Amino acid sequence: MKTNTIKEFTGIFKKEFENFLEYKYALGQYKKIEGKLLYDYLALNRFLDSYKLDEIALTEEMTSAYLKTAEHLSQSTRHHYECNIRQFAKFLKSQGYENIYIQYDCAVKMPRDYIPYVFSYGEMKRIFAVLDSRNSIHDCYDSQLFYQTLIRLLYCTGLRLGEALELKIGDVDFAGNIITVNHGKGNVSRLVPFRDSMGKWLKNYNGKKAKPGDTYFFESPSGGRRSNGSISKTFRKTILPKAGISRNSVNGHSRGPCIHSLRHTFACNALDQMIKEGKDPYCALPYLSVYLGHTDIVNTEIYLRLTLERYDEVVCAGHYIYEKVLGGGDD
Repeated sequence: MKTNTIKEFTGIFKKEFENFLEYKYALGQYKKIEGKLLYDYLALNRFLDSYKLDEIALTEEMTSAYLKTAEHLSQSTRHHYECNIRQFAKFLKSQGYENIYIQYDCAVKMPRDYIPYVFSYGEMKRIFAVLDSRNSIHDCYDSQLFYQTLIRLLYCTGLRLGEALELKIGDVDFAGNIITVNHGKGNVSRLVPFRDSMGKWLKNYNGKKAKPGDTYFFESPSGGRRSNGSISKTFRKTILPKAGISRNSVNGHSRGPCIHSLRHTFACNALDQMIKEGKDPYCALPYLSVYLGHTDIVNTEIYLRLTLERYDEVVCAGHYIYEKVLGGGDD
């Protein structure tokens, strides 16, 4: 873990925040203590410091006041605030501090009937038409080839955006058509195969963009890892509108379609392929769960329901992957 991130905590809670994050990191629950994760806990640290306590305490009033600061934010962000302070309170309690309030009841309920957005055949056709049209993506930071390759990779392998951007050059085995995902979400590592047709895009990108000294496969033009946020923003605010796809909320998805929807679409298409090959869908779930890097098969089951409910649409989208996006054939 990067020690230069830990020293930014201050006040009476400094040591406990450091120990808390070290503990979470050791458990494999956090693979990196940086970015938004670090920012959120630094913000909590500053809030608790504002009470200028002489001894460590976390009362019900303090918890309520902290959650009140997030009232104007989105449902998911308020949920994160609540989870963060609950986890930190549990840790403080485990360290022997007595005046600690733990809010077990969730004030912010996340919808349990969440339905992932799955792109249809027509939508995917329009997305790739946008990506492949000349000068379609005007981004001073990134090239058209980057988006053409990245979006295809996410769509055809089901990788999370963060996993793709975290790939090192040595993680892509062109000879064996295998991607090694090291320490993905939940600190889970796995191997992800890809077809020859996808390999052609990866080889082409690597040949044209890789520079001596690069670490990441999708190295930023200025060096280092690319930002999830800027790429997600370009996908939602540039690519989707040009493809004629609304960004409005659909089927309980608070953000509407987004770049993570490519992973949802892949999962449904993969299940459809297994069903067409005669596999029992419930027996196929564990395989898909491992492939996607899920630590709990419950996270995979929703794709089965979605596949069965939207079978015709999923079949069309799956057909488009193999016949159009990747060039078809048996590779």
